[in-house]
Amino acid sequence: MNHPHVQYDLALTERFVALLHRTIGLDAESIGSGAIVRAVRERFTAWRDANASEATLDDYWHEVNAAPEQLQDLIEAVVVPETWFFRDAEAFAALVRLARLRLHDQPEKRVRVLSLPCSTGEEAYSIAMAFCDAGIAPERFAVEAIDVSERALANARRAHYGRNAFRGHAIGFRDRHFERTNDGWRLNAAIAERVRFTHANLLQLDPHAFERFDFVFCRNVLIYFDPATQSAALRVLDALLADGGMLFVGPAETGLMMREGMRSAKIPLAFAFLRAEPEVAVVPIKPRAAPPKPLPAWTVPAPRPVTPAPWTMKQPIAPVPAKRDDANASLTKARVLADAGQLDAAEAAARAYLEGHASSADAYYLLGVIADARDDRTASRSQYKRALYLDPAHREALTHLAALLQIDGDAAGAGLLLARAERLEARPR
Repeated sequence: MNHPHVQYDLALTERFVALLHRTIGLDAESIGSGAIVRAVRERFTAWRDANASEATLDDYWHEVNAAPEQLQDLIEAVVVPETWFFRDAEAFAALVRLARLRLHDQPEKRVRVLSLPCSTGEEAYSIAMAFCDAGIAPERFAVEAIDVSERALANARRAHYGRNAFRGHAIGFRDRHFERTNDGWRLNAAIAERVRFTHANLLQLDPHAFERFDFVFCRNVLIYFDPATQSAALRVLDALLADGGMLFVGPAETGLMMREGMRSAKIPLAFAFLRAEPEVAVVPIKPRAAPPKPLPAWTVPAPRPVTPAPWTMKQPIAPVPAKRDDANASLTKARVLADAGQLDAAEAAARAYLEGHASSADAYYLLGVIADARDDRTASRSQYKRALYLDPAHREALTHLAALLQIDGDAAGAGLLLARAERLEARPR
């Protein structure tokens, strides 16, 4: 039922924006205030139609504040899950290696892992599958999963997934751990039982209510918070980590980690960080002349100013095979520097690489990730688009650019890119 005579007063709508910020930390600018306005309009209309009333938006405001279920319905309307199994596979490979070391050093204990927010469960179940595939006995690990969305948690507990949850070509785990159904795939109970799901709000979480975790996955959610809320969330996450614990974040959140004093674990493309070290008192010393600073072994010459070539450039000559390994190694080094938080050095190395490999989509994609880490969305969008110009099938560039468009409020554009990525991934090798 439509009510065209209803006016969505801007001041009243701003109240809902502030309420969502206080409740779940959502920064309206991160998804576009229009997305929140649409969610408020949707839930208000549904609430009023269900009650067959002529209530106003102000009435709905009071209802949301008085009835927790109405607030939860509004939260559900703005929380849109976007995840899949083994997203950013390097993080799970690193987790298995680190867990084995942890278990070796502490044979009497089990490894505890937290997925927060866990959305519809793909990340938490990926952790459990990764451990089982690595031969780690079920009694040696525990996976906890927390989310603010009750709807997402219901889907996670159901453990039944459609095609969109399986992306890329490395989906052999599906044959090992899922059984085919008429409308998708159902996770085997042996894996599903390894994860415990809990409804909770990160910003209202009491860390003392949990046994500390060896590893925490909190990926691609902090970007939706403003700086003050990001700091508050990180204090909670830090309190949840055990001594020597490690936090995994999204690629666009690495800059935030360093600003908050977290230390990179220096694991390529895993985006893993260690707990901040406690501050120590600094003892003043008599200043002395500093010796010349030696250049690091990986230093590359600063890139020469280059006039950007038009996109109608000629196809570059393929590199000499004997030098291919060196070229690949230099780009790998740039990735390692980026993951270690040395963004300036990583950018210099990537740009130097591009001087000899102007058609490298991977290099432009890496520059996009670096720009993401600096929270420079304009630059990151530009670099991802260049990567896609050179390689229209570049999955990571497609999904990262889609995420940026979603943040900018362009849900239609993001959907087109994700659909394109799905079509590419569905092709036979």
